[in-house]
Amino acid sequence: MQKGFLGPKKIIRIMNGSRPRTSCKPLFQSLGILTVLSQYILSLMNFVLQNQQRFKPNIEVHNFNTRNKLKLHKPVIILTLYLKWVYNMSIMVFNKLPEHVTNLAGNKKIFILTLRQCVVRKALYSLDEFLND
Repeated sequence: MQKGFLGPKKIIRIMNGSRPRTSCKPLFQSLGILTVLSQYILSLMNFVLQNQQRFKPNIEVHNFNTRNKLKLHKPVIILTLYLKWVYNMSIMVFNKLPEHVTNLAGNKKIFILTLRQCVVRKALYSLDEFLND
């Protein structure tokens, strides 16, 4: 558990009058509050929407009509520093979003609202939890 996440969990428990050992996941979901990771995901997707010219869908890289043609193309670079870079993380997160959310990327407001509903429903605690879902 990341130390930066303990503060919000403690506050949520106090707000709800819950015991100190109560699981916060259902509390985040019922109150409609974003976890720290959910806020990070929304920030990454805002970065994608504001910098769309930097990202290419797979269909622009190759002309094959595959099921992943609308996902963002991930350049092949193996450096660890690059793997944690905002650009790469944005691509990884965007490509893991449900298809009904990514189809809304043309309309920024609806895309962000729908994405927010999805991440509130999941109340994510770790990026691995999101990427491996």
